[in-house]
This record gives sequence, structure tokens and C-alpha cells, in this order.
Amino acid sequence: MSLLMGLPQGGATALQDSSAFWGPGGLLCRLQMQHDGASTAVRPQVLLPMLARELAGLRVEQMMAMQQAVMLEYGWMLGLSSEGMLQLSPLKWIEQPSDAVAALDLGHAVGMQALETLFVDGDEETDDGAELGFDRFKESVDDEFDALLADTGDKRAPRPTLH
Repeated sequence: MSLLMGLPQGGATALQDSSAFWGPGGLLCRLQMQHDGASTAVRPQVLLPMLARELAGLRVEQMMAMQQAVMLEYGWMLGLSSEGMLQLSPLKWIEQPSDAVAALDLGHAVGMQALETLFVDGDEETDDGAELGFDRFKESVDDEFDALLADTGDKRAPRPTLH
């Protein structure tokens, strides 16, 4: 998997230790691992640079709507990391390295859109003050994820170095 991610030599060791690394969108990531005999499954985690306790007022409502949308549409959970930061991770374990790398890319696209929604859209007045434009959210994530693949000719973008 470290080869698919373009990590430097020794990167596999850091991935096994669940060390944080910088992802393609500039967000911190790590891989939760589950070893079962001969196979290993991973659950990518994308950490958003904000503490849950920083959310208040309308942003809490936006975050809850976003959590529901992310879970229903992508099968991902917007929850808390062990550090108290907002974190995105898929509900299912992933066994294939290429699928895990694709999931990490999707997590970054969703994470960047989540941050934009919470910080940019949160400053705009909406009809009811807290409505999350799910259709716009979904389209933005799909566009960003598709653009990531289109920019690289459907090949993975160069991966970041370990943090």
C-alpha cells in the first residue's frame, strides 16, 4: 500500500504504526489496521483540522446534517478522533490496497468539502439559518473526487511524505 501511496522507503513501517501522515489534500491521515491471520484490513481516517468543541450554534446543525449525508451517501462516519478532532472514516474495513488508497482520496474530497461547508457556508445567511445544501455538497464532493482522477489521467496523484 505504501508503494501505491508513493511514500518514501520505510513508509510501510510508519503505516503499520498508525502514524499520522499528510494526505493529498493537506489533511492529516492515518490507517487503522485489523490483522486477521494472513490478511490485513484497513480503515482510513481523515482528520479535519478542528476540534468538535469549537462547533457551536448553526454549525452544530450543519455538522449533524453533514454527518447524515456522508453516512447515507458514502458509507462514511463523521465522528471524533482520539484527539477530539472531527474525523472521517469509512464504516467498512477495506482489504485491497488500491481500494484503501481510493477511499483515502475520497475521504480527502469529502473532508475538504466538509470544511468549506462549515466555515464558508456557515458565514452565509440561509433561509432557515442552518440548512445544508446536500445536493450541492454531494455534487462538490463528486466533482472534486472526479477532478482528482482526471488531473492524473485516472492514476493516483503523487502521495505526500510522512509527517
